[in-house]
Amino acid sequence: MTDCLREPAFMVGEIDENINLCLPPTSGEEYIKRVVIEAHQCAAIMVADINEKHYRKPTIDVEPLLGCMEVPSWLDCTLDWQQCQVSDFSNIRLYISQLKNEIQTSKRKWKSPQFDLPDMNDQNGWIKFCLGQYKEMITIPTLNIVFCLNQPMVEQILEYLVEYIRTQKKIEYELGQWMYALLVVLEVPLTPDMCFCLRSLARTCSIIRANSKTLEVYEIGALNLFICLVARYFRQLDMADP
Repeated sequence: MTDCLREPAFMVGEIDENINLCLPPTSGEEYIKRVVIEAHQCAAIMVADINEKHYRKPTIDVEPLLGCMEVPSWLDCTLDWQQCQVSDFSNIRLYISQLKNEIQTSKRKWKSPQFDLPDMNDQNGWIKFCLGQYKEMITIPTLNIVFCLNQPMVEQILEYLVEYIRTQKKIEYELGQWMYALLVVLEVPLTPDMCFCLRSLARTCSIIRANSKTLEVYEIGALNLFICLVARYFRQLDMADP
């Protein structure tokens, strides 16, 4: 099969190796002869001579994205506990999915709560909203609000919350509720951006857990829970606690 590829496509006759390549070819046949001569002058393997002095050194430091930090012995969560959390989370996602389907098919009545959402580009507005700093948030359950969000909004708010938690190095109780509710309605398979976001969440939780000397009970539970869900439900298994 490959032998036919080695056969010449054009018969150009005898080639004068002493032809003056500085002069333009006078015919198509002479042009092809020049191509053959130049091809013979090329080495079979070409290696570029790279002068590293012309390369500038990086002007920014790129921090390697490592996995989760090891869980302190006094905060260890058992594998049975992790499997129980994943099972409960999976059941809630299934229930919510069925509930949304019933609402969409008019099998269940649901009245959308009346409130104004922050603009999607307003990160600080969403942080305040999720922290319950708006009066109307006092009486509106988090899940009702989540039902009003489409998937791009869910992903954007998750990114806002993860970035806020990373910079503040703590998880407020209200943000923990929001994070869980958003993860419940987060669609799979994950987009690359969302995969990065969730891994950042688990990594941040592990850093807070490892570096904090005093943690409230709800904080310990939230940190362990989010690491567990990212690793074992959303299949980022390299970040899982033992």
